[in-house]
Amino acid sequence: MEPKKIVIERKAFYNIDSSSLLIEIQNCDELIIKAGAFEYIQSSVSIEIISTNFVTIQQAAFSKLYNSTFKDIKRMTLSEGSFDFKNQGNIGKHGPVTVISFDNVFIPVIPKEAFLTSLASVSFRNCIIGDLQTEAFKATEISAVMMINSSLNCIQEKAFTERTLIFDFKISKCNISKLQSKAILAAIANLTLSHSMITDVESRAIVTTVAKVEITDNQIFNFQTHGFVFNNWNRITIDNNIIKHLHSDFIEAPLNPDVERFSFKGNEIYILDQAALSFLSDLDERLIIFNDNYFNQSCDCKIDKWLEEITNNSKTIQAVMATSFCPVNEFLSQCFSLPVGIINIKNFTERSCSNFTICEPYNGETRTIDTTSKIFLQQDETEKQNWLIFIITIVALLITVIIVTSIILLIRGSRWLKRKGYFRNMHYQNNDQSNDDENTIVTVDENEKLDVPEEITLEFLQLLWTRLEDPATHQDASEMVERLYEMFVIEDGYENNNRQDEEAHLYEELGNLNLQNAPPPYEEERPQTSTEAKSILKLMGEKLNLQTDEQRPINTASALVGDYSEPTDAAIHLYSELKNKNEKKCW
Repeated sequence: MEPKKIVIERKAFYNIDSSSLLIEIQNCDELIIKAGAFEYIQSSVSIEIISTNFVTIQQAAFSKLYNSTFKDIKRMTLSEGSFDFKNQGNIGKHGPVTVISFDNVFIPVIPKEAFLTSLASVSFRNCIIGDLQTEAFKATEISAVMMINSSLNCIQEKAFTERTLIFDFKISKCNISKLQSKAILAAIANLTLSHSMITDVESRAIVTTVAKVEITDNQIFNFQTHGFVFNNWNRITIDNNIIKHLHSDFIEAPLNPDVERFSFKGNEIYILDQAALSFLSDLDERLIIFNDNYFNQSCDCKIDKWLEEITNNSKTIQAVMATSFCPVNEFLSQCFSLPVGIINIKNFTERSCSNFTICEPYNGETRTIDTTSKIFLQQDETEKQNWLIFIITIVALLITVIIVTSIILLIRGSRWLKRKGYFRNMHYQNNDQSNDDENTIVTVDENEKLDVPEEITLEFLQLLWTRLEDPATHQDASEMVERLYEMFVIEDGYENNNRQDEEAHLYEELGNLNLQNAPPPYEEERPQTSTEAKSILKLMGEKLNLQTDEQRPINTASALVGDYSEPTDAAIHLYSELKNKNEKKCW
């Protein structure tokens, strides 16, 4: 894509006569306005150049110019005499009419005589400017010069010449690296320098005849001797500035009959040379407002001597001390029992120096002590051992708690698994009815392996009885009976104390039973197992009968057994038989 380039050649708008002419150029890659492009034009010309990468204005490009705006330009090149108007005519009764505005423009150099014709206003906002070269502003009259929020590298000597009269000269929120000697010589009605940062103010950087001066809220790193020279002034205000190094006689402001006021207050000054504030001795005290200034000179009982040196006057010392401040460091704070910070100089000298206390560093004989002896080492080792024992004790307690907790969880977990681990949902004819329904019937296939039910019913016990009689299902039914007994009879029916007494009687009866009823070897396993299982089943039936609703008694014995006679001490015999079974299995 080819660049969008516009070139306005010489005499392109030669001798045009109209009431007004407006030229707008936007979004262009490059614009060149050659010398004499608007030569001898009779119209009142306004030009707006916006959002253009490169703009070049050659010498005397405009013969006559009313208004011009340059905005959002990446690089602008000015030639000597760029704004020299040959056909501008005489200045009107209200002064010059030409307004030139630069906004967000990068101008590497403002060359000699760039602004040669009188102007109503020339302003730089949000601009980056390299150097203002010598005689860059040489117009006879400029109503207003404004530099706002811009950066300037250097204002060279005579950049604003002595032949120029500027009514309002304002520099605000700018960053200026250097004000060279005699940089501003123009006569100025109102000079304002505020909220800006200036790295170096050379000697006699501003030498002007001025009516009103305001230098406020700036940061100045190096303020040389006679940096500002103001002649025939009426009011000077130097307030709320931060100055790193203030050289002697930094300001020269000769007294004259028109002087109204000199204000110097709220400033912070860190390094002051001798006679830096000599203006205090040159002016009448009635004209000076000197207040609330901070000097980075450590508070000392001899600070009055130092103030006399920087003011070059002993008459104003008391007034300066009453309104100025000095810092109290940690050394002075300990010596005078004062808070660390900034205090009033007069208060310090009156309250802390009344007894002629002198705080000076100690320069006498000193000695050192041995802090590496065994006494210190043993104490340190004892403290370390105590900490080690404490840590080990805490760790041991934590481990014990973890182990005990784990054992309790394992025991409870095993009991829960024992009670709940084997359960499975039973099959019911009608799933919508509750477990307490009177007509609930358990349906189990005769050849299907039984699972532990959630509750024991007569139907289920009768099924177990039938399977005990069948050799094919006898073994599974016996194991089921034992499991049911452990879960529904032993764990739910006895307290610990009663169980221990019955077990003792159980083992006694077991011995008698083994001696009296020893079966033949070939019939030992099944008959005994059958008898045990049936007796268990009988006991479970009785338990079920006791837990059943009183209005529905169940004769469990007749329902489960025919010719089997249950002894009155069934529980004891049952334990005996269970033990016999277990011993025989082990054997």
